[in-house]
Amino acid sequence: MAAARHPLITMKEDTIVTELVMQQGICIGVKILGGETQYASLGVVLASGGLAGIYQHSTNPPGFNALGSSVALATRSGAETKDLEYVQFHPTSLLVPNEARFLLTEALRGEGAKLRNVDGEEFAKNFHPLGELAPRDVVARGVFDEAQRTREVVRLDITHREPEWLDQRFPTIQEHVRKRGLDLAKDWLPITPAAHYTCGGVATDLNGCTSIPGLYAAGEAARTGLHGGNRLASTSLLEGLVFGAAVADFIGNGRAIKKETASLIRNCENNLSVASQNVYSKINSSSAQNSKIQLGRPSDEVGRLLQDLKQTMWDGVGVVRTHSSLSAAIQALQVVRERAEILYHNEP
Repeated sequence: MAAARHPLITMKEDTIVTELVMQQGICIGVKILGGETQYASLGVVLASGGLAGIYQHSTNPPGFNALGSSVALATRSGAETKDLEYVQFHPTSLLVPNEARFLLTEALRGEGAKLRNVDGEEFAKNFHPLGELAPRDVVARGVFDEAQRTREVVRLDITHREPEWLDQRFPTIQEHVRKRGLDLAKDWLPITPAAHYTCGGVATDLNGCTSIPGLYAAGEAARTGLHGGNRLASTSLLEGLVFGAAVADFIGNGRAIKKETASLIRNCENNLSVASQNVYSKINSSSAQNSKIQLGRPSDEVGRLLQDLKQTMWDGVGVVRTHSSLSAAIQALQVVRERAEILYHNEP
């Protein structure tokens, strides 16, 4: 990887940032899980991706990825965020138990694949005149609603196309499903909508600057204004490539506030107090001490917390949202938060 080989780049793997270091309203570095502080005289760039990973069904990499860490860090420090409700759900991901969701491209539907319910009925025209070719958000809601109505898995059927043509047109998908005992030419594929892309995020200008001096954001972590509520397929390339380069140019050309930042860093390194604007830790500490929630082993509890978070977000803040589902989700997430606070403050 080019970044790993670059002489001016130091990579720290398996490292979790827990807090932005603030001094006089300027971001001057980060705190790392375990207590270490890293200062940054040219600025801190948030670029950890989106938050689709906090949903039970997601096309994002599994594990501790795409969990909204950039948005969380920015929010805790008072940075502006926008359009966080704009999460795009892809209508068709392969539903295989105990596996990450595999995206089944809409090109399948473009080539004639049909959505079928448990009775084998084509139902897409019931929710939109364009059927399977309706916009992503419309198809995602249609698939979700049909699965809820029937309490059964929805299927994607392209078995009417020739096997040889399918092998040539969709080789990666065909290889993936065959390893799981399925075949595009023979089987109706089990599917579910899945959280796919975060259109909102940390609000930035055209240079990637956030509302906090010294703090920048790029890629899916940023809310650049390129997307509406329904992202177009390749617009995310602009968010990563163009705005990533814009941040680098802005900082590299000396327009960042490095003089003020360098002075503040020197003060901190001389053991002067860091006036962090993060009240989150104080609130957490208080609630953690007062909570009566009992936790299990830390290693087990982290996995349970993440699973409960994903289930709550999918059930209440997913493809279809209502006032009642959002209210229930808020209550459930408060319990998850309290458990997370206890775990964080009780562990060394």
